[in-house]
Amino acid sequence: MRPAWLIESGVYGDEAAPLLAEIRRQGMTAGVVPHGAIRARAGPVVAGGRPLDPDACVIGYGAYPFAREILSQRRWRPGAWCSEEGLDCSTYYGYFGPFLLNREHAILPGVEAIRRRDELFAAFGRDGRVFVRPAGCDKLIVGRCVDLGSFAAALAPARYDPATRVVVAAPRSLGREWRIIVIDGRVIAGSRYAVKGVRAIDPEFPAEVRAFAEAILAEVRWRPDPAFMLDLGESEGELRLVELNSFSGSWLYRCDLPAVVAAASDLASRTWLESRPLDHRPIAARNGAAQAASSADSGGAGGPP
Repeated sequence: MRPAWLIESGVYGDEAAPLLAEIRRQGMTAGVVPHGAIRARAGPVVAGGRPLDPDACVIGYGAYPFAREILSQRRWRPGAWCSEEGLDCSTYYGYFGPFLLNREHAILPGVEAIRRRDELFAAFGRDGRVFVRPAGCDKLIVGRCVDLGSFAAALAPARYDPATRVVVAAPRSLGREWRIIVIDGRVIAGSRYAVKGVRAIDPEFPAEVRAFAEAILAEVRWRPDPAFMLDLGESEGELRLVELNSFSGSWLYRCDLPAVVAAASDLASRTWLESRPLDHRPIAARNGAAQAASSADSGGAGGPP
């Protein structure tokens, strides 16, 4: 079963056109749908001129809330790759700590951070500023450096929900930044997206950046999702991990689209197939699963000689 791709309308504008073209070039359905169409009460979702089966193989792609809506409202597989827990700094910082850009940090509720402002500036302040960002995937605040006087205002959107956590860290300078696509444990593609904090999109993907991403993945076996994105950046003469992002809720910039679409679609097809009861799978897949089970029962040696 080849996946249908659902792209959220109004998110990436004209930048979505090359992705849609590549999906269709590889022989798959690509539909552009509004966020509201995903809600279960909205009825069947139409892609490629036909309604999608309730148990279809689907890859959702758009903003983070769109991806989360797919997972909560629809039975599609995989639906979307955007683990709310796995992509929270509170989770993945513990795994990737040695590689982090923000190695010196605190994670705490926004309202508590405001209350402890002076203490946090004493611990992490550099030249009168600290870096703040949301810990979770919902971008309630903008990640940026702020001074003492603007700290409370910067965290204001997070102060009304005691459960909303933020990261406060020592500021670090950044040079070039890259987005790396990781699918099924492999680095598939990468693209530069910024230089010194300014948007600078380019297909540039140096060998040393790929090697660093692969070294991280070899060292850290934990994954937030089977498909996700690593953002890497240059800082003070070394490469560091800036953050993790969801595959289904983050842009691809100038990554190698044929490679990304092929790898994501292959993973989606396997995920969908593995979710099906054995007697509902295509005959070839049933035979393959039976052979694998037989091999496992005989220790993988194919049975007695």
